[in-house]
Amino acid sequence: MCGIFACKPFNNNWLKESVIKHQERGPDQKAIHFFQDIGVSVNRLAITGNLEDGSQPVFSNSKNTFCVFNGALYNTEELKKRFSLTVSSTNEAAVLVELYELKGEKFTNYLRGMFSVILVDKRDGSLLVARDMFGVKPLYWVNWEDTVIFSSSLNAIPAKLLPYAEAFPPGGVWVNNTFKARVKPEIVQFRSLEKLLVNAVSSHIPLEVKWGCSLSGGVDSSLLCAIAKTMGHDFNCYTLDTGGGQDLISAKEVAKHLELPLKLVKVNDLKIKEAIPKVVEALGTYQGELLLGGLFTYFICSEAQKDGLKVLLFGEGADEVFGGYEKYRLFLKKSPEFSNMMMMDDLKSLWLTHNKRVDHAAMAASMEARVPYQDTYVTGNARRLPMKLKVDLNHTSRNKIALRAIAKKYLPENIAVRRKEVISRGTGLGVMLGRVAKNIANDYDVQSISEIDLKNFNIRSYAEAIAFTVWRRLFPNLAENVQSMKERGLLKSISV
Repeated sequence: MCGIFACKPFNNNWLKESVIKHQERGPDQKAIHFFQDIGVSVNRLAITGNLEDGSQPVFSNSKNTFCVFNGALYNTEELKKRFSLTVSSTNEAAVLVELYELKGEKFTNYLRGMFSVILVDKRDGSLLVARDMFGVKPLYWVNWEDTVIFSSSLNAIPAKLLPYAEAFPPGGVWVNNTFKARVKPEIVQFRSLEKLLVNAVSSHIPLEVKWGCSLSGGVDSSLLCAIAKTMGHDFNCYTLDTGGGQDLISAKEVAKHLELPLKLVKVNDLKIKEAIPKVVEALGTYQGELLLGGLFTYFICSEAQKDGLKVLLFGEGADEVFGGYEKYRLFLKKSPEFSNMMMMDDLKSLWLTHNKRVDHAAMAASMEARVPYQDTYVTGNARRLPMKLKVDLNHTSRNKIALRAIAKKYLPENIAVRRKEVISRGTGLGVMLGRVAKNIANDYDVQSISEIDLKNFNIRSYAEAIAFTVWRRLFPNLAENVQSMKERGLLKSISV
């Protein structure tokens, strides 16, 4: 939705640079605001409210509080009624500032959504910063000597401070240099998983802008499309076309079954070559798995943006919530409790993996990605499901048993039971990226990468070598080895 930035004490040059760096994250409006020694900036992608009524920073009715906000809240109407809130604008953050003045720093516990927020209380000059519990929305920070900085992206942080940059922890609530209690969202219990999913999809669909779905043809994204279709919505679906891959075949079948338009996003070697530097800058990493997933997301979102869309729904999180990975079946042999613990650990790590590449790559194309399977109501209720409804060694569905049972009501049987394909194989993008990287390696002079860097950064392929060269140029002082990046929440190994 936006790119946000704050620094204390404020530095006008840093603030001006931040709105340049965050242009793609928010092309509709930009602003810089000061209060005492605090400076904030925002680049807004307008999803709710018109440009004037929904502008940021958002001020409370009392004018005592203001904030810059990146994300989407899915229960604003419920909060208005529950707490009798009168808001100052159509921006969702207007609910947020009123709720803060009513509930204080624990206001985040009432929010259903994805968010990073920087809030200033003018009554005592306090600065509050918070991030949603799964890190769907990114936030980085620097706390060095007498300077503190918060930013939606690494590339907006001043170069000299990059060695001190870290990921702001998901679920963290920080007030005046102290971390308070973590975000503990309220969960509404649902007896029916199907009704829960319908509720989640409905809440994630924007009312005021064009939207669509990223469709891989797997059960997760296909079920999102099917549920949205049964609500009476017509929307575009987008799938990658590399000339092959099972995802393309399955996506065509799903779109035909649901009678939805399917846009084939054709990719060639030249497009990959041109996109690599953009995706590396957006992600702030050279890692091959994130690069591959980032390219996929960037291509899909770029096509949707050309069609005038501002929001795309993605299926990220379903595997971690409902037990979709084969490893969970292996863990089950040890104990159901252990398998469930691994699912929770993976869910809590999404901010380093899928959420990182989906948000950053989507926003590089000025597109907001929404992930209904990571809705707090969904994750909270899914924890209560018996393990046999997630993973069962003896069940024919093997994994995601409850989710597949619902999918069979909406989709062809072969789609509902289709096994997961990683992006590299399902789309064929992995083969293309490997070929392109090998062909352009000399253009990036990858042979000049030192043996020390090859070892310290665990560079495993031509694609990573090229991305590393770009990354080093864009973020020269960020880190000296993999371990440093992991310790600061900037990197984690994954398979996509």
